[in-house]
Amino acid sequence: MSRTRSRYLAAISLLALGAFFVRASSLDSQSLWRDEVDALRFAIAPWTEVLSNFTRPGWNGPLYYLLLRGWIAFTGTSEYAMRFSSLIPGILAIPLIYVLGRRLFNSPVGLLSALLVTSSPYLVWYSQEVKMYSLVLALGLLAIYSLRRALESGEWGWWLTQIAATTAAFYSHILAALLIPVQVLVSLVWWSRTREEWRRALISLAVLTLPYLPLVAWQAPLALETRETGFTSYSLDQMIVILLNGWSTGIAGWGSTWGAALAALLAATGLFSQVSCLPLISTERARREERPSDGLALSIWLLTPLISVWLISLRQPLFTDRYLIWSTPPFYLLVALALTSFARPKNWSWLVGAGLLIIVLALNGINVWRQATTPIKSDFRAVAAYVASHDEPPPPVEAPVAVKDSPFRWYLPVIMAEQSRFEDLIIFQIPYGRYAFDYYFPMETYAWAEGPYTNHRAPDGGYQMSEQEAAWRMREITKDHKVIWLVATEVGMWDERNLVQRWLDEHLQRVSEAHFTRVDVYRYVHPDAQHVR
Repeated sequence: MSRTRSRYLAAISLLALGAFFVRASSLDSQSLWRDEVDALRFAIAPWTEVLSNFTRPGWNGPLYYLLLRGWIAFTGTSEYAMRFSSLIPGILAIPLIYVLGRRLFNSPVGLLSALLVTSSPYLVWYSQEVKMYSLVLALGLLAIYSLRRALESGEWGWWLTQIAATTAAFYSHILAALLIPVQVLVSLVWWSRTREEWRRALISLAVLTLPYLPLVAWQAPLALETRETGFTSYSLDQMIVILLNGWSTGIAGWGSTWGAALAALLAATGLFSQVSCLPLISTERARREERPSDGLALSIWLLTPLISVWLISLRQPLFTDRYLIWSTPPFYLLVALALTSFARPKNWSWLVGAGLLIIVLALNGINVWRQATTPIKSDFRAVAAYVASHDEPPPPVEAPVAVKDSPFRWYLPVIMAEQSRFEDLIIFQIPYGRYAFDYYFPMETYAWAEGPYTNHRAPDGGYQMSEQEAAWRMREITKDHKVIWLVATEVGMWDERNLVQRWLDEHLQRVSEAHFTRVDVYRYVHPDAQHVR
């Protein structure tokens, strides 16, 4: 190994080590939110259900939940242990983008893109979440890198790796299936290499089709429907802005306006440097001739998923920025290309590049710190502690109430019992908040109820549930209880008229309330209740 190569290897090792400490030091700083608790619920479901999800219409990420099931069997279900499963592929993305950048361009581009991935607040965030996004990121990188190596060498090992990585990606997230058209288009752009390996390229595409058949059987009809999905409808311009804000300044979004503008300018400059063949570090004539196709390949990887999701969303809104996390590598590679384009021999322009890099890293550092120190996710950890602190014997409850069985048995049917340890009734609005609450709540059983869904609309646009019907439902829910809690989170998606809380405020006495990040808690008693704190 040459001295230069060993230096780059040492630098990547240091970046990976630094990324590990940055991510691991704040793994449990945020409370688990409903999507993360859902991942745990799906992972611990009965084996038959976990395996049937691979062919279940509408189901997303069956492979991820199967892998998570194996992970928690060895590590447990603590926040830190579960989130560590996402930290690992998040770290692996660093050497993967380095080797891809080095192969497409040169070592400095690979190293700088690895630095951007290491410090990216967006990728740090999703390396700390119990979801499949960092896994899909690493698999997407591995698939594209393996495709390039396979086209260059023709070795079956790389073709098999490309097939395995792509298959694992689209079974880990539904939209990762767009990796297939991305790879087809990229192979055409790399035609100077593909024409020598076109037979194996066609074989790999055919082999990829087989594991995708169970998914396409239900995805294709759904993709052509016009339907409500619960997602916000965005224009293409809005999607681009959301992605730029996230990829440049992360979830905290400090300095997002200037950060997004700078990142967009650098990415465009990086692409222009390829099209115009501007000289970069360690330029070779043969490589210069390949650069336009490599820049175009990055553009295809970056834009094809976005445009595809936009087109689908014209009929059924589907856009969420994290779904396209596997499109971040070409973005960071283009930014790295722009920064290295300033480092030309016998030219002071490198100072400009160094200054821009410092600004980018400063924005990254500030936002990583804010994400680690500022509550951002729904804080059910604090909510559960607050409710538990008010535990006391209430008046006797004669009617049976629904109770949960244990914190990790949500898939069992709801059972009935005459008495529970925590006798207050807790109403969840939205009902999905119960699962995150259950994870943190110390009581094994408690009385709970779902807040009525009041948002159904009639064909004429009016509400199907009247205020009178909502009031009747609330009377039925609360009639046998003296103390009632309302745990309210994301209420608008379930009860945009706020009928549930309005009824409680009009008919019961509010005795306390507390407000946490994205969750509000209210405690009510019937006017005739005695000895209630």
